[in-house]
Amino acid sequence: MAKSKCKATTAKGVQCNLHSKPSGYCHIHDPENIAARKAAKKAAEEQRQSAWAKGNRLREVIEAVHNTCEAKGWTCYTTNQDEKDWRYATVSVERLASSGDIVSGEFHITVGNGVKLSRHKTSFYSYGLEDLHDATMSELKRLPWLQSADKPQQEHSVTNLDKVEQILQRFHLVARQLKHRHAQRRTLVIRDEHDVQDLLHALLKIVSDDVRPEEYTPSYAGAASRMDFLIKQEKLVIETKMASSKLTDKAIGEQLVIDINRYQSHPDCKTLLCLVYDPESNIKNPVALENDLTGKHNDLNVRLFVVPK
Repeated sequence: MAKSKCKATTAKGVQCNLHSKPSGYCHIHDPENIAARKAAKKAAEEQRQSAWAKGNRLREVIEAVHNTCEAKGWTCYTTNQDEKDWRYATVSVERLASSGDIVSGEFHITVGNGVKLSRHKTSFYSYGLEDLHDATMSELKRLPWLQSADKPQQEHSVTNLDKVEQILQRFHLVARQLKHRHAQRRTLVIRDEHDVQDLLHALLKIVSDDVRPEEYTPSYAGAASRMDFLIKQEKLVIETKMASSKLTDKAIGEQLVIDINRYQSHPDCKTLLCLVYDPESNIKNPVALENDLTGKHNDLNVRLFVVPK
């Protein structure tokens, strides 16, 4: 018995030449199969759209990382991106330091209920990676979905470290204001590093009664020296420099590298804040100097402030 042909008409307007099933249609034109294919296609599209929407958070995080890197003078590019579960990505970063060294690293991103951002250096030097990581995390905290919808955002608890950093950042404003006294009365004029230390010592009393000037540090390279200020309770050291025509970027950078190495062995120093006072703009690239030295040096946290800039 000859098999009957499919009773459907093809797109060209002729009868389908395939053998029919009991329904009278071939497997291609069978209405049940057509409905099943449409349902599968719709489900696949919905799944694709759901997966893409699920990736919105990861893409927002990657965009924030890129924007922060570019703002801080780093080149960056995404090397890996999880397009199945949209949870993981890797962003590579690179920058030419003022010393001429290439600094590079990777940021590994994990997105779940929150965001985890870990960093790894891929070059010998890691100048500025810690600062870039901190700046990126600060930017990520601005994403609305990272802020709790049920609890009001807690106010930032201002620490003594925050207060000292604010004093350093606004040091020039204070020094400039001192020049404008009633009836032209005499005032402190900042001419050298000792003047910087005198004014800073007075300002640090706002933060702590126990500000210890000129504490001795352990010897380094065969010589011992004194730190400028120690707030022992906070394990915080403040070092000052005043830029001049003879003490510019390179010389100050070299001095601070020695200081950083020395303070790493001091038991009462966990954080080092460095103030470089530059009222005459002798530092040619203050941002690069800050980026090169700010960060984690073994167990020592270092923050450098060039003011004004």
